[in-house]
Amino acid sequence: MEKPQTGAIRWMPDDRSGQPAVPGTALIGKAFRLIDLIAAAPGQVSAAELAAATGWPKATLYRILASVTAHGFIRLDPQSQGYTLGYRLLELAQNVWVAPDLAAIASIELQRLRDMTGETAYLAVPDDGMVLALGKFESPHDIRSAARLGARKPLHCTSQGKAILAFLPEAEAQAMLGHAPLERFTPQTITDRDTLMRQLRIVRARGYAIEDQEILWGNRCVGAPVLDSTGRPVAAISVAGPIYRLTSERVAQLGPEVANVARNIGLGLRSTPARQSQPGTSWQPHDAHRQPVFYGAHPVWDPVRSSLVWADRLGPTLYTTAGCQTATFRPEPGAPIDGLAVTAEGDVILLLGGRVLRISGHECVQDRTVPELARATAMTTNPGGQPWVAIQQGDETLVGTLGRDGTVEPQWSLRKRIGALAWSQASGRLFASDPESGTIYLLERAGMAPRLFARIPRVSGEPRSLAVDTDDRLWVGLYDGWSIARLSIEGEIERLLPLPVPRPTGLAFGGNGGGEVFVTTSRIDLAREVLEKAPLSGHLLVKPTTAL
Repeated sequence: MEKPQTGAIRWMPDDRSGQPAVPGTALIGKAFRLIDLIAAAPGQVSAAELAAATGWPKATLYRILASVTAHGFIRLDPQSQGYTLGYRLLELAQNVWVAPDLAAIASIELQRLRDMTGETAYLAVPDDGMVLALGKFESPHDIRSAARLGARKPLHCTSQGKAILAFLPEAEAQAMLGHAPLERFTPQTITDRDTLMRQLRIVRARGYAIEDQEILWGNRCVGAPVLDSTGRPVAAISVAGPIYRLTSERVAQLGPEVANVARNIGLGLRSTPARQSQPGTSWQPHDAHRQPVFYGAHPVWDPVRSSLVWADRLGPTLYTTAGCQTATFRPEPGAPIDGLAVTAEGDVILLLGGRVLRISGHECVQDRTVPELARATAMTTNPGGQPWVAIQQGDETLVGTLGRDGTVEPQWSLRKRIGALAWSQASGRLFASDPESGTIYLLERAGMAPRLFARIPRVSGEPRSLAVDTDDRLWVGLYDGWSIARLSIEGEIERLLPLPVPRPTGLAFGGNGGGEVFVTTSRIDLAREVLEKAPLSGHLLVKPTTAL
């Protein structure tokens, strides 16, 4: 929440540690207090407001203001006659961590952490009994954690502070907390020192700290310490976001990842070039279908009819969306729609339990029972319009072509449960994902062993859907990750696009010249508070590819 732009300035003590000022330095102390007051204000501060906050004689105030302004630490707006921080502070800030350059070492890992989670990642250092925000990479979501750089927060109610305290000797941690009562910010703030010390022992044992709405209601945070060669905490990192995205389950998965990133920073390792994460531009429900479905799935662009074919898996209902019109086909109620493909002739193939339906012109022209297909887990079409399926058989998945009579000719076998398939139209390669393990495989030629292409961390979401764009780049829908991601040729996430919903279930590129991306989504089993924050769950979303 933004600070109000008007109101009284909060008084600050002579020294931030609460100790008396050094004798003979009163004038210097007053200069620093002025800088602190102006820094703490939400906007420009007038001389009258500063006089009211300090109680100093005007002659003293104006003399100090003139000197500090002349040195560039504050500046005066000639029109509004208000004071703000000066650019000299920016110059000095560049030299804070030059040896070693902690912020530079951490930046690559922090950005990777932000891209992996889709949430804001922070770097903080201990500073006079508090933690000081030194660096951050903001979440691309519209609603996100956005604490300002330079902000100082208490140790006892932040994940960063608790991570630092936990890795100090207990007596030193107690000393850092000081003797004053621990301030309560929310009903969940821990203010009992014995309770806090017990929690810190748990933090030390598992390697990361959790802040659950303890300083800001509705916000959750996971932090881990950055240790130097002696094992002493010199900084901490964290990931923060709203509780409806950072659920308790996701936090438990995220903790070890944050601890690992903190360990990398502590070792001073430099990673591959930082990946890009795009700021959020609005996803819109498709004009032709503005009502949510239970579990949207299997979107396929039909270039012959310039339409998007997709399904409500649990409806079960088949939709054909063209322009502002949507036609529907409802098979007999029963099994969910497990697969969908559009053939070279423009017919739609549906898999429902052990049945194969061929739809032509919104009419069912074939309905065949094939028991083997009851175990189908994914379906796609190759560049020539030939349907392909993945079928679970014991501990392995067979991937092969689907004939008109419903027979499957296996080409590959994987000891994984494949949940999504996508063909590259340009290179003729097939991608297959196992959502449970987060692995994506590349299948290049029949008879050759599948090659591991990418591993998606569990905290990023499950890769339940795949699609290849017109530039032959693989995109992944991250179920429970609130985003879709583009992978590099090395299999790394190189671009992350936030979604207004947690569960993307299908991806397709289409429109004129492939100029749009379509995302099907699910609303099944979402908690009420999540649906309130993600009302577009279950909608067919669309965005121009120029915004990707």
